[in-house]
Amino acid sequence: MKKLPVIDFHTHILPHMDDGSRNTEMSLDMLREMKESGVDIAVATSHYYHRNESVDRFLARREEMLSHLFEKAAGEQIPAVIPGAEVAFYFGIEEEKELDRLCIAGTRALLLEMPFASWTSYELNAVSSLCYDRKLTVILAHYERFAEFQKENKYYSELAKLPVLIQINAASVLPLFSGRRWIKMFGEGQAHLLGSDAHNMSSRAPNLSKARALLGKKLGEEALVKIDETGAKLLGLAGGSAAERKE
Repeated sequence: MKKLPVIDFHTHILPHMDDGSRNTEMSLDMLREMKESGVDIAVATSHYYHRNESVDRFLARREEMLSHLFEKAAGEQIPAVIPGAEVAFYFGIEEEKELDRLCIAGTRALLLEMPFASWTSYELNAVSSLCYDRKLTVILAHYERFAEFQKENKYYSELAKLPVLIQINAASVLPLFSGRRWIKMFGEGQAHLLGSDAHNMSSRAPNLSKARALLGKKLGEEALVKIDETGAKLLGLAGGSAAERKE
């Protein structure tokens, strides 16, 4: 059986795009670290804020940074890079005609960052519309980071019951006590994808391998296989077609 790729589904590795990598050398250091730790594919999910720029402008900047990065990385062994975006939720997002262009390249999958506030029926209905009306595969970015804002809020759990994928940050799995809840979600099939959410090489460095090692220890290797199968299928790699980009 062909080995499935290890995919980091949430990274800020592109230089000068957001609060992630500050320059090309930092981006390369992050990618080298990912490769050394066993990551095969990194999804570059730079922040997209509707209030700050148009989709056209964001995609133009992303293409420029990708091209520059690949030029500097020529000949190096680094993970394949797939462009995407971490789209911050905004009012009217479910009707945004350009939204499909922010999906992970080659897919209908959208990494969505929900509001850092108590969610309401509007958020629930908007995400539902993205799933059912727009036919998008919505990935809820770092789902665990919103828990503190959703105490006794039914919409937090109701939204997760939609046909969405739940992405958990690697760092959230690692702590001995606070990580148990999120490890349990993977064990029960309620969390689906893992991402480092790496921004730099210090305070928010690539750490996917550490989280995978802990998940494998706590849940068994089958849990990692399930994560890898979900990711490969999402990116269209399970059947041998590659949506990846590496130059």
